[in-house]
Amino acid sequence: MSKTKIINLTDLQINTENYRFEPVASQKEAIDKMIFDQGNKLFNLAEHIVMNGLNPNDKIQVVNSNHDKTKYNVLEGNRRSVSLKLLNNPDLIDQSGHASLKNKFRKLNDDNKSAIIKDIECTVYDSPAEADKWIKLKHAGQLDGAGTVTWNAQQVDRFEEKIEGKSSVVLQTIKMLEKSADIPNEIKNELPKLKISNLERLLSDPQVRDFLGVEINSGIIQSEVEEKEVIKGLTQVAKHLLDPSFNVQKIYTKVDREDYLKNFPKESKPNIKKKSKKPWQFNGSSSQTKKPKPKLKPNPKDRDTLIPKNCLMIIKNPKVNSIYYELQKLPLSKFVNVAAISFRVFIENSMDCFIEENKITTTKDGKPLNKESRLINKITEVANYLETNKLADKHTCKGIRSAANNHNDLLGIETLHAYVHNAKFSAIATHLVTSWDNIQSFTEKVWENIK
Repeated sequence: MSKTKIINLTDLQINTENYRFEPVASQKEAIDKMIFDQGNKLFNLAEHIVMNGLNPNDKIQVVNSNHDKTKYNVLEGNRRSVSLKLLNNPDLIDQSGHASLKNKFRKLNDDNKSAIIKDIECTVYDSPAEADKWIKLKHAGQLDGAGTVTWNAQQVDRFEEKIEGKSSVVLQTIKMLEKSADIPNEIKNELPKLKISNLERLLSDPQVRDFLGVEINSGIIQSEVEEKEVIKGLTQVAKHLLDPSFNVQKIYTKVDREDYLKNFPKESKPNIKKKSKKPWQFNGSSSQTKKPKPKLKPNPKDRDTLIPKNCLMIIKNPKVNSIYYELQKLPLSKFVNVAAISFRVFIENSMDCFIEENKITTTKDGKPLNKESRLINKITEVANYLETNKLADKHTCKGIRSAANNHNDLLGIETLHAYVHNAKFSAIATHLVTSWDNIQSFTEKVWENIK
């Protein structure tokens, strides 16, 4: 039997035999072990709870303590319980190496006194055995359908489309294929199985998009090519990706994708010379003819991250790739100075990777160019290389060179240096967003030309 009861946080005891780690002897050890195991994830969880409350669909599950009838042992929900205990009392974090985590919990506590949860609605079981069958359903996998059947990436995209009102480029592509009368049913029926990471890898490459006759503006698929021709190419791509024998290595790098396009079946190759009467774009329900919206840069007020989610780049360097994804998620409203410093690091590391890839060893005036060179020289020489080799528009390259050399420009080297080295200089979120919008096309060209 079970019942629901409101229990004070101080009466909840962390499970000393938590399945996440080996059994421990005391409450302090259990909390310490959780901090060591989960680290910053506990803060992220606490922050989410402060903003949204506890998940009403997933109550903390407890049983009465055998040693103290006023206490309850937590069977399910130990992470949440520890997060809330740390939020209420950051001094519980007393191990060396966690000073930063402790400070973050203190600030969260100071800033949200009225929102801190002290009483929790729990499900109380008569015995641990009664709770175990439900805990197993949550944590032990799908259990042939009896357990939690997790969503695949495509299903997650569909959910996010519903709640955020915006489809990813990959999901737009799949929907176009699903709704097209030119697609055989045997392919349509298999589309839910299509691995979106492979399709995203292809569509993030401008050369592939040019080949297929599509472009992406503000996260929306658009085209001036006859829709039937676009669908023809996308259908063949879907066939390839759905083929069990297809190897992702065929499209992994830029060179691989060039070879993939060279070997594309002639009968499935889109004729991009066949123009539609009017430009069209994906509109959510079908891809009917519609005049595309003008190419506008994102309004700084419209996002709280430095790099917009519709900016798709394939970055092979693991460190730079991690920074790229972090800057797509890090909220500027909370971490503007961290974002500014990371922005500066991202730019310099990108320049270093390009210089190494393309073996640029000297500047235009013959001086050595390497990782120790000034950032302004790196940016200038990368822009020169892109322009000289016709890999980027000359106006883009000229604009980047001018901005980098202008001390008063938001993208100027002095500004970028100040983010890191000037203790009295604080970044401004809208300035950062504008700086990214100005450098995005240049950065995309940089990474398009790194194999």
